[in-house]
Amino acid sequence: MSDQLRRQIEILKLLPRPGLAKSTGDIHKQLKERDHDASKRTVERDLENLLEVFPMSVYKESKQGTNGRTNYWHLTSLKGLLPETLLNDNDAALALTMLKQQAYNRLPRSVVKRVDSLWQQATTTTETDQNAQRWMQLLQYLPDPMRPESPAIDSDVQSTIEEALASSDALNLTMLTLDGEIEFKKLLPLRLLLQEEILYLLAEYPDAQSMDDSIQLLPLHRITKAEARLSHNDSSLEPDLAQAHALGMEDSIRLVIRINRPLAEALFNRPIGREQSLMEDADNPGHYLVTTYIDNSPQLRRWLTRRNGKELEIVEPEDLV
Repeated sequence: MSDQLRRQIEILKLLPRPGLAKSTGDIHKQLKERDHDASKRTVERDLENLLEVFPMSVYKESKQGTNGRTNYWHLTSLKGLLPETLLNDNDAALALTMLKQQAYNRLPRSVVKRVDSLWQQATTTTETDQNAQRWMQLLQYLPDPMRPESPAIDSDVQSTIEEALASSDALNLTMLTLDGEIEFKKLLPLRLLLQEEILYLLAEYPDAQSMDDSIQLLPLHRITKAEARLSHNDSSLEPDLAQAHALGMEDSIRLVIRINRPLAEALFNRPIGREQSLMEDADNPGHYLVTTYIDNSPQLRRWLTRRNGKELEIVEPEDLV
């Protein structure tokens, strides 16, 4: 942890409740007593920075004295001072540190930038707490080996796309494909989709020649340039229907399959659908019947095709047999 970050955390600990405000000089003196070697001007800059970051929590009042104006500081409330990590709450720090591992692709880029320093503070807090370190060792996050971590996304591209989604602007994009770069003009963004650790943009392409081409699903990590432009047109597509079309999703189905023992062990620990039940097949020793409700997706059909005849037999629905 940097000296500045350590010092600012210490300053937050020193700030009193309303009615007990401390001057910059008082805070500087107390910091020196705690072995923080910094000038009064540096402490003043730290306080101004904290006021900017936590305007709902840090309060500044200037008063005229015999030697000029003096700034006094106090906390107005802990609300907005996310989280108690800054006040050495080890439990909150542990929670934030472990959530960080899965949060980057599930948060807007602007939010990631704003909370990154807080995550760093949470990590620092857990590094000094033995109980937190013990839990970090006892509970390990392991990504699915068949679903690797998401490739890096250009931060400017992602920010532009997120802003266009929020403001209903159109997008001009350049994307890298197997055949080289292609350009899309006046795309109407609908939403972002996170599937198997890949973040996609779902958008309408009004200039497309066919219905299939009018619905685009573009991986953000393959987009090399993004430019937002004012649009007076709204998308004609309902996002949920466009998403189902782009993903090849059909209605939810009741799936019944007969499976062998090894696959039964796997599905017992990791169900593939909702309300899954698994029971022995009395007519086929060593086999089990699985009943579940699941979206009829390309991923499901590929999964069934790879195992059909070897590990499983489809009982219903008939159109999948």
